[in-house]
Amino acid sequence: MIELGQLERRHQDFEKHNTRVFVVSVEGLDDAQKTQGDFPHLVVISDHGHGLTNAAGTMHARAAPDGTDIDAPTTIVVDGHGTVRWLYRSPQVITRLSPDELLAAIDQHTSSKSEDTIR
Repeated sequence: MIELGQLERRHQDFEKHNTRVFVVSVEGLDDAQKTQGDFPHLVVISDHGHGLTNAAGTMHARAAPDGTDIDAPTTIVVDGHGTVRWLYRSPQVITRLSPDELLAAIDQHTSSKSEDTIR
C-alpha cells in the first residue's frame, strides 16, 4: 500500500506524461473497490481468479513466507496501441519501483503521446 500511496501522490506527474496507472490486484472485488476508493487517481483492477496474473506470468512460485505462490510485483508500460514497451519484474517480492524510476522508464521507452502504464 505504500507504493500505491506514492503513485497516488504523484498522479499529476503521470498526467503530464499522458499516463494512467493501472493496479492489478488479486484481492476480491469488494477489497479492490475499497482500494480504488483509497486511491482515486489509480485504476484498480480485481484479478481474484488470477486470469491476468497467470496470462502475464507474474507469479513467483513458492515465494510466499508459507511456501505458496505469490504475485510478483511487476510493472508493464503499454502504449496507447496496446504494445508492451517495457517490463520490469522485481527480483524480490518486497522490491518496488519508485515513482521517479517509473517516470524515467516511461520517458525512456515511450513517446509519451498516449501511453498507459499497468502495474
